[in-house]
Amino acid sequence: MQLKSIIAVLFLSVSAANVNAQQIFRMSQYQQHNFLYNPAAAGAADQASVGASYRKMWAGIDGGPQTTILFGDKYFAKKKVGIAVALYDDKTGPTSRTGGQINLSYSIPLKEGRRLMFGLGGQILQQKLDKAAFAESDYFDDTDPIMSAPANVTKGDASAGIYYKTPTVNFGFSVQQLIQSKLDFIKGTTNTQGKQYRHYNFTADYYARTDEDNVLIPNVLVRYLPNAPVDIEGGVRLEHKNILWVGFNYHYKQSYAAFAGVKIQNKLAIGYAYDVYKTPLSVFDDGGDAHEISLRYFFK
Repeated sequence: MQLKSIIAVLFLSVSAANVNAQQIFRMSQYQQHNFLYNPAAAGAADQASVGASYRKMWAGIDGGPQTTILFGDKYFAKKKVGIAVALYDDKTGPTSRTGGQINLSYSIPLKEGRRLMFGLGGQILQQKLDKAAFAESDYFDDTDPIMSAPANVTKGDASAGIYYKTPTVNFGFSVQQLIQSKLDFIKGTTNTQGKQYRHYNFTADYYARTDEDNVLIPNVLVRYLPNAPVDIEGGVRLEHKNILWVGFNYHYKQSYAAFAGVKIQNKLAIGYAYDVYKTPLSVFDDGGDAHEISLRYFFK
């Protein structure tokens, strides 16, 4: 698929009435990175860590989405406070989102290793339009409103969440882009300015020990945002001695993913995921897959 076609699709999402802002980045290995979606999960892993993730969707298509994330989190047990920080760059064709977020959590210890965690987060985001790429497309002319829009818009926003952590069951609920900051790419009184719509997330996983060495972890992520269908993703991960893991995810009506990883000396975790998309491939020629690699270093 050529860049011109991607620009046409993106323009419709930017300038049409009741426009949705570009959806927040996603990861196939979401179950291991809950703190990126829920501020209450900051520090939930107990071990301090830093890491990076790179994801390229629709790998065979020029202008397909690419996401780079740098992150870190730590739990301060004496203060009962967790902190997580993330920087990210999310590109799709001639549009991009570059931003950062900081999440803070507070834990209420319960019996038998359980914790009830509450979290708040702050975000700053710069959303950019590459006007030169738009101008090169046959679908647009100089009178199009998008050509007079600002090249980039910087906005702040917030998030909130709750997370329940136990040795076997974990689940949480969060709201991202709570303020719904307006993007104002196209000025006017019509409903074409766009805004950062709220994302409502629910995550859950269950650690089922099958024997002394292996743990089976079914998990689910449910996401909702206005003017879009409910987004459901679920799967299962098999972990062996906290050293090796393999898993499979199904993204409802969108894609299948297989992933695997290894943890070296209980410190450096390396993970890889491969997605095969089944929609919206009907409008693409080829390239309906995605590659995702993640690195995460755990401090003792």
